Amino acid sequence: MAEFIPLALVLIENSKILNLTLSSDARADVERANKILGRMQAYLTDCSSKQIGESSQVFQNRAKEIQDVVYDIEDALSMFLVKIPHHYHSNLISKSAHHAKHYPSEWKARRKLLRKLKQIESGEMFSSPDLDSLIVQPPIPNTGFEEDNNNLVYHEVVEEDEIVGFETAITKLIQQLREEEYISQRPLMISIVGPGGSGKTTLVKNVYERRSVQAAFDFHAFVDVPRSFQLQTLLLTMLRNFEAQSMQEPVAEDHNHREETYLRKKLRQILEKKKYLVVLDNVWSEQDLRRTVNALPKGLSGSKIITTTQDSNIVASWHASSDDYIHDLSNGLSSQEANKLFCKKAFHGNWENCPEELEGLAQIIISDCGGLPLAISTVGTFLARQKPQTFVKWKKFHDSFSSNLQIVGQAWEPSYRDLPDHLKSCFLYFSMFPEDSSIKRERLIRLWVAEGFVKQGRGTLTTMEEVADGYLNQLIGRKLVDVSSREIDGQVRSCRVSNLVRKFIKSKAESFVTVLESNNTRVSKSSSNSGEKIRRLSAHYVSIKDLLRSGGELNQTRTLLVFGPSQQAQCDEVGRVLNTLKYLRVLDLKGIPLEDFPKSISGLILLKYVSMRKTKIKTVPSSINRLAHLETLDLKRTRVTKLPEEICKLYNMRHLLVSRGCDGDDDGPAQGVEVSAGNIGALSELQKLSLIKVGNNRTILNALAELTGLRKLGLTDLKIEHGTELCCAIEKMGSLSTLELRSTNEEEYLELDHHMKSPPRSLERLSLKGRLRCLPQWVPMLHSVVKISLKWSKLDADANPLKPLQALRNMMELHLVCYYTGQVLEFKAETFMKLKILSIKQFDQLHTMKVESGAMPNLEKLTLSNCKSLNLPPLGMEGLRNLEELFLHDMPTILIAKLQRDGEDRQAVERIPVIHSFNLSTGFQNLSQVIVSIQFLYLVINDFSTTSLKL
Repeated sequence: MAEFIPLALVLIENSKILNLTLSSDARADVERANKILGRMQAYLTDCSSKQIGESSQVFQNRAKEIQDVVYDIEDALSMFLVKIPHHYHSNLISKSAHHAKHYPSEWKARRKLLRKLKQIESGEMFSSPDLDSLIVQPPIPNTGFEEDNNNLVYHEVVEEDEIVGFETAITKLIQQLREEEYISQRPLMISIVGPGGSGKTTLVKNVYERRSVQAAFDFHAFVDVPRSFQLQTLLLTMLRNFEAQSMQEPVAEDHNHREETYLRKKLRQILEKKKYLVVLDNVWSEQDLRRTVNALPKGLSGSKIITTTQDSNIVASWHASSDDYIHDLSNGLSSQEANKLFCKKAFHGNWENCPEELEGLAQIIISDCGGLPLAISTVGTFLARQKPQTFVKWKKFHDSFSSNLQIVGQAWEPSYRDLPDHLKSCFLYFSMFPEDSSIKRERLIRLWVAEGFVKQGRGTLTTMEEVADGYLNQLIGRKLVDVSSREIDGQVRSCRVSNLVRKFIKSKAESFVTVLESNNTRVSKSSSNSGEKIRRLSAHYVSIKDLLRSGGELNQTRTLLVFGPSQQAQCDEVGRVLNTLKYLRVLDLKGIPLEDFPKSISGLILLKYVSMRKTKIKTVPSSINRLAHLETLDLKRTRVTKLPEEICKLYNMRHLLVSRGCDGDDDGPAQGVEVSAGNIGALSELQKLSLIKVGNNRTILNALAELTGLRKLGLTDLKIEHGTELCCAIEKMGSLSTLELRSTNEEEYLELDHHMKSPPRSLERLSLKGRLRCLPQWVPMLHSVVKISLKWSKLDADANPLKPLQALRNMMELHLVCYYTGQVLEFKAETFMKLKILSIKQFDQLHTMKVESGAMPNLEKLTLSNCKSLNLPPLGMEGLRNLEELFLHDMPTILIAKLQRDGEDRQAVERIPVIHSFNLSTGFQNLSQVIVSIQFLYLVINDFSTTSLKL
């Protein structure tokens, strides 16, 4: 319960309120609210330090009271913010005039806030009971099964003959423990990584407790690392183990013998010239691991340290050069392995013993266990005790299992409990998204920032978005969040949580999130009580009308996310919903078929985040300037053609994302959007600005020069005469990481060399779409760039088109479309050393492509498309040893024929596992025809005739 109390969030909001133009009295009232919140925070911190938790009903009741009070303060501050006008002043005169004009309305708002604060202070909230009385001793572990489903308990140790799915890992781990030679200043480390319940401890204990393993070492110790890490206690535990094994009489304990220096010395005396094995089970932080390892001597060659952890980030630096010594159990058991383990427990090892009516339900239960060995083992054992084994009993268990998640809860609870409060909020936020949905990283991060989960980073160059990115990486490292896809440089593109984890989150997030879900014709709500205060509302595939019938107090809602197109999403209905959400801060209506911008949005002046991506709105009202707190406006893939001048008055804007789409078609070309005359350079907080149509609005380029904090910039409809101002502006954007520039049409030149002596050194992604006389002279200076896309450049052979690009030593992805008009394209030896993806399209004159030995050694994917004169495969292509995929789109018939089974150039592609050929004008053809879809799936390289599709 305590993690749901938005103390930190409200404190952050208060600090921002103090930055507004307020009278001294109003400022004192806000600071008074902060003091009240500070007292509550101190109380909760004290409870946490004394290990008072969910098992204490007294604490839970008090936490609920505190939550209600915090919500009351938050509501009072929201009312205060709604009433006071929001203006920014550049001089003292206008600031004084503002005070004089708006003091009456501010006073009314202050009076309501003051009344609420006095009411809270006069209550009994701070007459705290004795905290010691709230401390609950940990329960004695239950060693057997209770018949009640809610009392299922995991068995942390699985007998050797019950190990399923770990056979390969066990063999490899034993082999690694037997290795003798290594060159290092410390013992070799082997790491076992995986979420709770994945079997880390089971795997290690199975190996560690083998006599043959222990006999290979002079000393060995298995140590559980507690969360409340104390190095002295840990070292003392090891020392007692080693003293017992060396038959030494333990030294009598006193204060001096518990000092870290003494313990280090004793361990060095025992282990310095010995071969030892230490297992550190459940390591919780990299700092704890580093301190422990540094306290141990090197020992003799062959000494080993095994760690188990739920967070892969903890051990990443130890295995930077190789991951051979990381055993990752995060994927769980395979379907076959899961069935085998379940059968061993539920049907005494034989699936044939499963009654026919239970087979389908058994598969569902196994799937719900998510491949976690301990969950499968526990469930199977429990079901084996159900006599008789009937469908009714199993169905009752499954329904309880899915809703209460006692089993899964015990698997994920340690990982969740270890999270700091801000990461708990970020983790629980995944319950806002529908089941099986993959979430774009940037969208998730912007939502986290708008919700207030993210603390400002240290230093002026660290943005909250960069801090949030670190939060996401921590959750991924702890195996709580899965990566759906990555960018070429490894950055997360999208992520998700497994259905199993999502169920666990929902069990934790009942007072954090309210979800409306459509179940055929019925709409269900995942909240605890009707009439509750709904703070975050997520609607999954329900109509807008259902939101009004959802129950609860919508006027307290701070967040509304709508998923799935609603056929009844009329503007007036959306308006009626929004009229009840006067304190809304986050609004996401992505994809609903709205044609008009709801006027009521302009009245929600606390909004920080508005997304109407993939809607059909055509205009944005000038009244949007009332949204003084707005940080994100996402209008990508809408029908908006022009933004009003008032956009430039939203001084808190961080992300202005607009584009004109093709009725929401992601694959169609997005068009730029005009910005009316105004000083967009006044948006000093802006980090992302895309796609803005320049055209005849040349003055906007001078304004862009003031946006020195931009991270992403996308401009369209550029002309040759824009070159000077454009280059001057870009040169000042020292933090720019993504740059997209488009000319007005295919024949319009981009002039990008004017006064650009020092381009943004942080640039990682560059896209240029327009004619070029030559590649800009600053391109070879982009040493951080990983991805480049060049279209319509139409460079000739004299421009030496590849030479500037081959200087980019970190480039991993290169897309060239209508880039070169020459006949021969040569990739020189020892160039493009990190390139993994290469796409060459619309090179009409190209007839020869050469790849010298040593060029592109890491290329994994090659696309050749619509190169009408290229009748030969690239010369030297067989030297691309890491090439895994070859895509041939709209390529000449003669080239395809040469790559068939009996073709003269077949040897050039024999080593490539997957090859696709596709003609966009005719589609996939029959395999007997010349133009075909070919997939070579070589399971055995030397016998491809039996493992590939015959052409």
